[in-house]
Amino acid sequence: MLSVNIDTLIKSLPWYGLREALEYGISEAETLGKDLLGLTLDNGDGLILYINPYNANIYQIFMMSKAKYNLRLIGNFTRFDGNTFFIYEIDNPSELINTFGANVRVEYVEVIKDVLEDFLHQAMDR
Repeated sequence: MLSVNIDTLIKSLPWYGLREALEYGISEAETLGKDLLGLTLDNGDGLILYINPYNANIYQIFMMSKAKYNLRLIGNFTRFDGNTFFIYEIDNPSELINTFGANVRVEYVEVIKDVLEDFLHQAMDR
């Protein structure tokens, strides 16, 4: 299992808006008592971070995309609107640079909840 501090992730991923998104998202996750944080990237793909909002550690990183990548697939998730996404586990933040490059922008941050939260917790338990 990956274990990396938020500051370490920010240093290894020079993406525009990452620091601000993580600071806001972790604060919101702490307030809500949640442990999954979603980041939407400017290419439409998303990152999901399994975090401890109280100590700013990341325990797992997932990528959610409609596209197929040469990464470790953990499952497919179909939303209520019928759109299906591939969910990949990221073992090392450098995989994200290799996949997306350095010129990425974080567009949106949200605390993951409801059906996707349940799906991810079940996937992590396997």
